[in-house]
Amino acid sequence: MFQIFELTQADPKSLLQRTLKLSEETGELAEAVLSVTDAPGSAYKAHTLQNVREEAADAALVALSVLAQTCETSEEFSTELDRLMREKSAKWQAKLTE
Repeated sequence: MFQIFELTQADPKSLLQRTLKLSEETGELAEAVLSVTDAPGSAYKAHTLQNVREEAADAALVALSVLAQTCETSEEFSTELDRLMREKSAKWQAKLTE
């Protein structure tokens, strides 16, 4: 999927470093959302919905890279990603229907 496994293998970051990078990307996403929603003290940054989309994509890529780093092969990554997305989506859907 978009070479995430291969890119992860080529990147020398440790699991800890990659997880901290995810926190950084999440903060950038939060900053963009605060700006777009005119939160007090954040509107001056003048972010747009496009900035929110880009930061969300960055955070998603790093999160997927964390998952990829825990897998031995590209096939295992694909299998785990599919399994987890199905499982977590079903759980989310169940919560919405409670």
